[in-house]
Amino acid sequence: MTDLPYAAAGEAPRSADLPTSEHPRRWREWLLNCLVAAFGLAFALGLCELLVRLVAPQELVIKRPDVWRPADTLGWVHWPNVNTTINTGDRTVRFLTDSDGFRVGTAGRTAGAKRILLLGDSFMEALQVNYEQSLAGLLEQRLTERLHQPVVVRNTGVGGWDPPQYLMEARRELARERFDLVLVSVYLGNDIVPQRVEWYPPRAPAVVHHWRVPQHLTYGELVDAVLYPFNEVLETRSQLYVFIKNRSDVLLRRFGLTAKYFPDDLLRQEAGSPRWSVTAQILSDIRDVARAHGAPTLFMLIPAPAQVESDEVERAVKGFHIDPASVDLTQPDRLLTAAMHPHTLTVWDGLPDFLKAASAGTRLYGQVSRHLSPEGHELIERAVEPLVLAQLGAATPLRTTTAASAR
Repeated sequence: MTDLPYAAAGEAPRSADLPTSEHPRRWREWLLNCLVAAFGLAFALGLCELLVRLVAPQELVIKRPDVWRPADTLGWVHWPNVNTTINTGDRTVRFLTDSDGFRVGTAGRTAGAKRILLLGDSFMEALQVNYEQSLAGLLEQRLTERLHQPVVVRNTGVGGWDPPQYLMEARRELARERFDLVLVSVYLGNDIVPQRVEWYPPRAPAVVHHWRVPQHLTYGELVDAVLYPFNEVLETRSQLYVFIKNRSDVLLRRFGLTAKYFPDDLLRQEAGSPRWSVTAQILSDIRDVARAHGAPTLFMLIPAPAQVESDEVERAVKGFHIDPASVDLTQPDRLLTAAMHPHTLTVWDGLPDFLKAASAGTRLYGQVSRHLSPEGHELIERAVEPLVLAQLGAATPLRTTTAASAR
């Protein structure tokens, strides 16, 4: 007979058969194993976080009430006299504004014999590059050299703005200061608007999701109560999480867990939309306001990444379950310029130049933030500089030409 406390020789012990002293020991072993596993997982995640920060830095989502402020009529604008740094993922840049909230370089607000009013959204705000690498900074430097007299660009670009806000800003700034040229950036990814807006309420602070117990077991409620707060905690702190999220873009789009969108302007179903004529009329109004103040106007059509990079389109088509046959990559340029033609607006269409540069291997957009890279700003400056010089060199405002003539 064996003296082991088993029901039969070789049988595993039952908890009730174990001596009382065995229970704490087993719990300690289990707890120790859990702690070792947790420590190993934390160490591995920390190491991956460090590697991502060193090798492939990502853009953390940071609430920046020190950069933008609510504003009646325009919705939101920059705070004046900002001096800070911003990292949108590709690099850390210096962000400075003057007393009017316009972005400026390290030299601050300057005066010039020639003045250009630049209107646009985040592509002109250009938080992804230092001011001296942006279109505004490059124009200031090179036009000053070409004309042998100071040229300044009042960069009013604000992220999220649309053409109705460009028009409001043009009215306000042209009434305050004399300009020799109004330069308008139209981003073809989201600047084609379906309706006019005459007033924007002050923008409320960004929505912050807080952890809470789901009120009912539905997918939307679980996302709002658990997944969104979890996402916001990590995307403001972990570059590893942002890296994984960016690489899981297609999957996230399928489950509706990303704020990314596919530009409606690229869908053939929008060809008959009034958005083209509505936007063209707003742009024509900007030209008329500028003309009333003695300034010519030049419009720049800035392509969306999906129009230029084939892999961007492929990811979007897969992620949003879009039929490739329903997409027309040249539609925004073609239909908007056609709608602008009756208004005889001077336009530079950037798509041909962007496609040519991209085919040669030039990276025109950031790898993380899908805004213009330094090379993208450089391309635009080189292309529009002769057109800007022609306008600034005229003793009186030049007669505007057809929409396609400045290509």
